[in-house]
Amino acid sequence: MAKKLLLIMLAVSLVAFLTSQSIAEIKRVPIEQAAAKEKLPLDNNLYNTDKPAYPYRGGDVTSPGEMVGTTWYDYQTNGSAGHRVAVHDCGIHMAWMNLLSQSGDRLAYYNFMDNDGNLGWSEGTAASIGPRDGYVNLVSDAEGKAVIAYHDFSSLENYHCYIAVDAACGFGLFTSYSVPSEFPGEGPLVWPYIAYDNQRRIHVTNTEYVPNAGDSQDIGHTYSEDGGANWTDLALYDPIDIMDISGSPTASRVDDKVALIYTKPIDDGGEPNQYNNDVIYIESPDGGTWDYENQAVNITNYQYEDTIRAYTEVDGIYDPDGNLHIIWNASGYWADEGTITTDACFVYHWSEETGITMVFDAWHPSFPGAWNRSASKVSISCSASGVLYALWTHFDDIDVSAGGFSNGELYMSYSIDNGVTWTAPENLTNTNTEGCFPGDCESDHWSSLAEVVDENLHILYIEDKDAGGIPQDEGAWTENPVRYLAYPNPVTSVDDDENIPGVFELSQNYPNPFNASTNINFALENEADVHLEVYNLLGEKVDELVNSNLTAGEHTVNWDADEFSSGIYFYTLTAGGASKTKRMVLMK
Repeated sequence: MAKKLLLIMLAVSLVAFLTSQSIAEIKRVPIEQAAAKEKLPLDNNLYNTDKPAYPYRGGDVTSPGEMVGTTWYDYQTNGSAGHRVAVHDCGIHMAWMNLLSQSGDRLAYYNFMDNDGNLGWSEGTAASIGPRDGYVNLVSDAEGKAVIAYHDFSSLENYHCYIAVDAACGFGLFTSYSVPSEFPGEGPLVWPYIAYDNQRRIHVTNTEYVPNAGDSQDIGHTYSEDGGANWTDLALYDPIDIMDISGSPTASRVDDKVALIYTKPIDDGGEPNQYNNDVIYIESPDGGTWDYENQAVNITNYQYEDTIRAYTEVDGIYDPDGNLHIIWNASGYWADEGTITTDACFVYHWSEETGITMVFDAWHPSFPGAWNRSASKVSISCSASGVLYALWTHFDDIDVSAGGFSNGELYMSYSIDNGVTWTAPENLTNTNTEGCFPGDCESDHWSSLAEVVDENLHILYIEDKDAGGIPQDEGAWTENPVRYLAYPNPVTSVDDDENIPGVFELSQNYPNPFNASTNINFALENEADVHLEVYNLLGEKVDELVNSNLTAGEHTVNWDADEFSSGIYFYTLTAGGASKTKRMVLMK
C-alpha cells in the first residue's frame, strides 16, 4: 500500500512539474503590446512583394482531403471561422478567398462536388470579379444554389458587401447583389457572415472597418426575403461597440429561430479593448422580429476578477430540438496587471440546458501568430441524431516552422450528451513538419465545418505551406492548396452501450483559470454517497466541498478559494465506488 501511494505521489509530482514548466512558458504580455501586433490588415495596400514566393510543388507530407483549388492568401477570416462549406441533397458547395498571385487580383472562389465525388472545376471558378474581393462565407439555399457573401475592398473609398447567388446547384454562374454596408455617420461595414433560415431569408452580419487599431467598431445586421434583390435597412444591433470581427449568425433547421452571436467588451469601468470580451447572442423567434437591445443575452458575464475572457471567435448551431449551442475560445486576462496570454486558451461550449462546459483545455505554449491562439477558428455542428461536433485548429510549441510559427493541425471533439461532456480530441490531419521551410510546411488552418453532419464531417481548410498569416507579414508567400475533407463520422449511434455515460460525469471547472472562486459541475446517474475534495500539488487534501448523499441528476458546487494561494489544484469526485479527477488553475 505504501509503495502504491509513493508511486502515485511520484506520478502526481511529475505531472505537476511538467505542468508548471508548461505554464511558466506561456506568454503573458501587456495588452497594449499585444494590440500593437494584432492589427487588421490594410487590404487596400499592395502586399509585401519583396518576399520570395513559393509556388505549390507538393511535398513529402501531404494533408488529407481532396485539393479543390489554391490561394496565395492563407488567411480566410480575421475572427470567427464562419462557414465556407455547405451540404445539400445535390452535393457539396465550397467557397474561399483566392489571391491569384503574389500581387494579383483577389476573388471569391467556388467549387462544387456532386454526389459521385466529381468536382465541377479542377481548381474552382470565380464567383466575383475583383480586384480585391474576399473574406467569404457560404450557405446553400432551399433549391441547392450556393449563396456566397463577400466584401469588395477596392480602395478606402470603396468598401462594400455583396452576395453572389448561383443560377442553379453547382452551375457556377453567379449573380452578385449589393448588401447594405453603410450606416449614417459610421464607416463602411464589411467582413460579412451569412445564414439562411427556414423562411428562406438570407441573413448577413457585417462589421465596421476602422483605420486605427484599437478603435471600436459597429456591428450590423440585414436580411433579404427575395434572394438578395432587396434588403432590410442595416441595423446596428448592439448599443456598445465591439472590438473584434466576431459576429456570426445561425438559423435553426427545425423551426424559425435565428441567432446573432458575437463578442463585445465587458463594462468593467475601464477602457474597452479587443481581449476583454463577453459572449452575447440575440435571438429572433421567427427570423423577422428583432428587438436587438432587449433580446441580447450575455452567456458569460465575466467579472473583473476573472482571469479569462472570450477572445474573438464564436460559432453557433441549433440542435434537432431547436436548442441553441455556442462555442468560443477564451484566453488569459489579468485586469489588475493589464496582461493577457497570446497563445494559451480554452475552448468552451454553452447551451441553456447545460450552461458553460469545457470542450478542450489548450492551456499550453504555442506560436500561432496574430489573431490566433493555441486553439483557433472554432466551428460547431450537429447531426440529425443530436450529436454535437467541435472543430478547431490546434497549435503547440513543438511542431514549429523554421520561421518560428506553429504549424496547425485540425482537431475534432464530439459530445453525445448535449454538450455536457466532450471526447478527447482527434487529430484529423496528422501532418507534423517540425522545422519546415517555406513551401514544405503543412500548417492546416482556417478550417470551416459544414452545419450538416451525416455519415461524414464536411470540412474545408487551407494547407498553408508556410505557417503564419501573410496579411500580418508572418511567414513567406506560398501557393496553398484548398482542401475538402470528408471525415468519417465517428458516432454511428447514440444508443450504443459504449456511448451511455457511466455512474457519473465530472465536468471541467469554470472559469478555469480562475481568481477567487470557480464552479464545478457533475452529474449522477443514480442516488449515491458523494465526496468532492480538492488537493494541492503535494497530494494533500486542502478542502472538502461535498460529503453527503445526493440524488440523481446534475449538481453544481462553488469553490471559494480566496484563502488559497495561486497554483495548480486537483479536484476528485467519488461516487458509487468510482472516482474521477480533474485539474484546475488558481491565478490571483
